[in-house]
Amino acid sequence: MASTQPQNRISDKNELETYLETRNALIRTEAEEAWDYAASTLDLAPNEKVAADIIRLIREFERRNVFGNMPSEDIPPKHALDMGGQFLTNKTRIEKRSILFQITKKVPKGALLHLHFNAELNPERLLEQAREMGANMYVWSIRPLLTEDDLRETEIVFKIVPSTTKDSNIFDSQYEGRGKVKGADGSTKDNWRHSEYSDKVWMRWETFRATFKKQTFARKYKGEEKKRTDDGIGEDPVKVQLDPAENWILSKMVLSETEAYDPSQTVNGVWARFNQATRCFKGLLNYKKVYEWYISKAIDRMIDEKVMYAELRPMLLDKFIEDDDGGREVRNAEQMRLIQGAVAKKHEELKKANKEHLFPFGLKIIYCTPRSIPEKIMEREINDCIELKLEFPNLICGFDLVGAEDRPNHIGFYHKQLTRLQKECKEKNIEIPFMFHAGETLLDTGGSSDPQNSNLYDAVALKSKRIGHGFALMKHPHLVEKFKRTEQSKGICIELCPISNELLHLCRNIKEHPYPELLAAGIPCCVNSDNPSLFSNSMSHEFYQIMVGSPTMSVHSWKQLALWSLEYSCLEDEEKNTAEGYFRKAWGEFCDWVVEEYGDLFNFSSDGNVQTLSDDRAEERYERLRKLQDPID
Repeated sequence: MASTQPQNRISDKNELETYLETRNALIRTEAEEAWDYAASTLDLAPNEKVAADIIRLIREFERRNVFGNMPSEDIPPKHALDMGGQFLTNKTRIEKRSILFQITKKVPKGALLHLHFNAELNPERLLEQAREMGANMYVWSIRPLLTEDDLRETEIVFKIVPSTTKDSNIFDSQYEGRGKVKGADGSTKDNWRHSEYSDKVWMRWETFRATFKKQTFARKYKGEEKKRTDDGIGEDPVKVQLDPAENWILSKMVLSETEAYDPSQTVNGVWARFNQATRCFKGLLNYKKVYEWYISKAIDRMIDEKVMYAELRPMLLDKFIEDDDGGREVRNAEQMRLIQGAVAKKHEELKKANKEHLFPFGLKIIYCTPRSIPEKIMEREINDCIELKLEFPNLICGFDLVGAEDRPNHIGFYHKQLTRLQKECKEKNIEIPFMFHAGETLLDTGGSSDPQNSNLYDAVALKSKRIGHGFALMKHPHLVEKFKRTEQSKGICIELCPISNELLHLCRNIKEHPYPELLAAGIPCCVNSDNPSLFSNSMSHEFYQIMVGSPTMSVHSWKQLALWSLEYSCLEDEEKNTAEGYFRKAWGEFCDWVVEEYGDLFNFSSDGNVQTLSDDRAEERYERLRKLQDPID
């Protein structure tokens, strides 16, 4: 018996060593095969590793102290929140108390490749512009506004119309509101779309605002003068005073915390609310004067967010916007010229200020049309897209189908039209790659009951250059292989929009989003803001969410995502090389800034590596930040 004991000890020791070696090998191999391994080991900025350690430790300090919802048998205090929990719930805490978010605002973000055209600026700014349109800005409501229930249930549409249009009274019980009318082409549309109803359904916005003030329910929307930043996230606060009608309409344009997270809210319900808000925004942007102004201000905001290039998605189905007096249609081609002119003007401004490198390549346009239209109209859309590409070869860069994927039609419904587009592009020697929205769904059946109608199948079969969202991709292991970046293939880039996915009920928060799995599978991705005006987000919020949603994310991850956004953009190869040069210079300056600004919070080893975060110094710094901001608790 005694003679066997030493042998058992040796055996135990060998098993322990084997376990440790196996475990360490697994960790080492996974790290070396990680999607951001090259970004963390090659071409590092001088201070990049130090900046990475600083940001990682700040993130974990905030998890414990700023949010404070730590594992315990005790009930969390009332002020505790989940870092990486519901975005709108956390938003004030993030903006007012998080040093990590202050850092995120300084991150060079590369390109913004998934942004809907009418949704970049704060809605207050569009309402301010609407005031200046005076006698030409009108509104339509689906019902008379007599009670608070009416305010809650109605939908409002803005439109520029001739000032001679009769001023109807939306607050009168006899107001017609929504009515369906059959047009000459046989289609049935809302009455406001027909000129013969113009004098029956439109109310001048000036009159609406004045009348709204007199209603008993106006008190609820009185509002006080608000402080806001000029572009949503900038450093210089300005003041804006909205009247009760504007405060009310603002509540119809922006998705609220209650609307997003109410336990009784459904996927279809939040999508309907989203579409209502989109239609409300549309009329505030679809006229010539604001169109030009909007492009300039949108570029200003992107520069402020450290974005150097963007590809915008306008809905071009209607074929025109209004002239400023409502007397002329500004057709799609003229809209493209307005965009080109506004971009050229901004380019000259930047050049004179020696800031051309901040937004050197301007904008490009991805032609968008809804996935709900008949095939005959899709034929027309394909033709119009090709015509615009031929006239504006350096502006039109892609084609997309948009709309909720749980409703008809799936992409394959239009396979004849879409393959014709590909054929004609070859014949005309032009490129209009597909940039399909695909996989932005939980059901993943393309608006049908058949899983084979998943839009992801069609996106791959039609050789989509990128796809928007891709939330459902991990359900398809074979398709995952098509998306992967390998030595033989660049793969297919996914335009991640995490906050949008959360608010439209694909996941409850960023920690449930599949972006870590998509990246771990070797799929190239980029980060995008989708609809900032409706979701109250920005590119800085998106980069922040990406960082706090998974502990595997690092500064090097941010860098790789930004580099991919440039690589998978529609810039020319020479432009991409130039863009990468600008980015790497900005990246080095960012890392230097992080070390200079926050290095004093840390203890360093003799060789210059970060060792620990000083809790005392950190708490003092966070207290300084708190005093700079309005109190939130």
